Amino acid sequence: MAALLPLIGGVLLARFVASRSTVIGAEVVLYALAAAVLIATAPDHGHSYGAGVVMSLVLAALCVLAVVLGSLWRNRQATVHTV
Repeated sequence: MAALLPLIGGVLLARFVASRSTVIGAEVVLYALAAAVLIATAPDHGHSYGAGVVMSLVLAALCVLAVVLGSLWRNRQATVHTV
């Protein structure tokens, strides 16, 4: 569940916040929190800490994708309103 926070947050931040540096900073904080939870709780779910690290690396790529999709959504809405 913690992994959803940076994914949904990244899309929404990129969509509604115009400052790119603010979006990236907030996304890094959300990712760090989610990665810490994933790594710390991996043994509770029958996996090793290494598996938590691997999942965190995959989550990093998905977070980048979430920000890109949010930015595309914002740009698409901007062009729809100007036409």
